[in-house]
Amino acid sequence: MTVAVAFLQPGWADWEAGAVLALLRRHLKVQIEIATPAGDPETSIGGILAAADYRFDDPVLSDADLFILIGSDEWSKGENTAISSLLRQAFADGKPIAGICAGTTALARAGLFEGRKHTSNGKAWLDGVVPGYAGGEHYVDTPKAVSDGKVVSASGLAPVTFAAAVARLVAPEAEDLIAGYEAMFAREFSAT
Repeated sequence: MTVAVAFLQPGWADWEAGAVLALLRRHLKVQIEIATPAGDPETSIGGILAAADYRFDDPVLSDADLFILIGSDEWSKGENTAISSLLRQAFADGKPIAGICAGTTALARAGLFEGRKHTSNGKAWLDGVVPGYAGGEHYVDTPKAVSDGKVVSASGLAPVTFAAAVARLVAPEAEDLIAGYEAMFAREFSAT
């Protein structure tokens, strides 16, 4: 069974976690585990309290198959060396890594955007939070998630395309299901 770890900081964004975790768990049968900075429950922006399975520095996290960093203002406050080290090793091991909204700052700090297309909450915003990050010249200004190899990034306004991009890395054989998931949410914006 595929195991995904979602990293939740205090004030994590409910709407960013909901789409990706539900698609992975319900439709693709991925086991979801939660990591928080100290292994304590963390409350979302909307007041949802999420229990934690692990601390950010728990060595067992390296056994996971997929790493998902959900947005929170806390990511913008500085580097977490345990997360950077874990992400670099996971990347070296060929494991998928995904960051949305401010979670993309952890990917930038770990050097995962070097040589690859990526996006975030805006080029100026990402440059302001992680000045001089490697790969800045490959930033893509788009309202949708960006995948390059096994790295997925998205702004906080793209939870559905983020979920779909992550799912495509986990289960490329489920393209019809994933495309249907995207289309289901897109209907809200295609209505006249």
